[in-house]
Amino acid sequence: MPDAPVVSSWWRFPLALMLLEVVVYLSQDMYLPALPVVQQWFGISQASAQLSIAAWTSGAALVQLVTGPVSDRFGRRSVLLAGVLCFAVSSAACALLSSFEWFLAARVAQGCAGIWATSAGYAAIHELFEARTAIRLQAWMNSVTVLGPALGPALGAALLLVGPWQGMFVLLAACTAGLLVPLWKWVPETVDLANGRVLSARRIGADYVALLRNGPMMCLLGCWCLVFMVMVLWAVSGPFMLRGRGDGQGAFVWAQMYGCCAFIVGTRLVDRMLDLYPRPLMLALALDLCLLGVAAALAAALLRAPAWLVIGLYGLFMVGSGLLLAPLYRAVLERAQQDMGLRVAWVSSVINVAGSLACAVAALLEVDHLRSFSLLGLLAVFGARALARSRRGLAAAPV
Repeated sequence: MPDAPVVSSWWRFPLALMLLEVVVYLSQDMYLPALPVVQQWFGISQASAQLSIAAWTSGAALVQLVTGPVSDRFGRRSVLLAGVLCFAVSSAACALLSSFEWFLAARVAQGCAGIWATSAGYAAIHELFEARTAIRLQAWMNSVTVLGPALGPALGAALLLVGPWQGMFVLLAACTAGLLVPLWKWVPETVDLANGRVLSARRIGADYVALLRNGPMMCLLGCWCLVFMVMVLWAVSGPFMLRGRGDGQGAFVWAQMYGCCAFIVGTRLVDRMLDLYPRPLMLALALDLCLLGVAAALAAALLRAPAWLVIGLYGLFMVGSGLLLAPLYRAVLERAQQDMGLRVAWVSSVINVAGSLACAVAALLEVDHLRSFSLLGLLAVFGARALARSRRGLAAAPV
């Protein structure tokens, strides 16, 4: 183990990473109720307001392709801490800039910094722990970090009641600055810096090409991304789909909290399911539950059922996704042999590209009806299930 400060209490590192992820997710989810306000503030269209979500995810997708290999060479700890510092600075910039173009640029920087920090942390998690422990630990972390999506909209709506929307970015900058000291103390180094390979653009490019050509890995990663895209599509379209329901903003907040609670239920099932079923069967069952949820929600929406019933059925999808994502993430990583930082960077970058595509779909189609959302969700989950059941999907053995 490297010489960086490593504490004897193993739980402190996952706790530090969970706290960081909650703040990073808040930079998206706390901002969601402000989308209509931002639209009016800058005098832009609904599509442009939604692109401020896509700007965050596009920045997150690109930077990791560089920072992942850098963390393999110079260590997870230094890359993570640099990302945290940059995230605090870019959050403050989002609050201060008055031009929508510069605001978008700050959102790109915020996405870059937040995700490069957390991806370095996850690379360390999967290096420190064996597969079953890492899956259980990541499921627990997911159940905590989902508090960002669960409570973020409520917190954002509350902040809008007492001040301008820029206040949420001031809060993000302050929380991130407060995390610097515990992160400095608790985050270990998992890379042997003395034996690190020299950075080579040619080698890194060859590694990424190899990952792109890795059929079993890309098949499962595509499955992960399609399920994630449904979640993103809900998050960015929910404020507009529920805008005419009661007080609109409050309806979305409650719906988002319900969905995140359903996701937490799914993550809590991971421990039990790992003990009862082989991982491929467990993942297949989770995908079937996701498909049942979106199919039932679409049927209810087509029958013009009350919105609360459609949202309630969508909760089945969220339970399935909570059960699916942590073990599927580990399965994706196990299907490659490259350095862990590069693998995590590739996986996280592809996931964030998928998130950007989901934001673009929401913006281009202006998804503002539960029927259209449920139909798109059904198509995505059906595609994910087909990939998982293909010859290169769950049936393929890890490398």
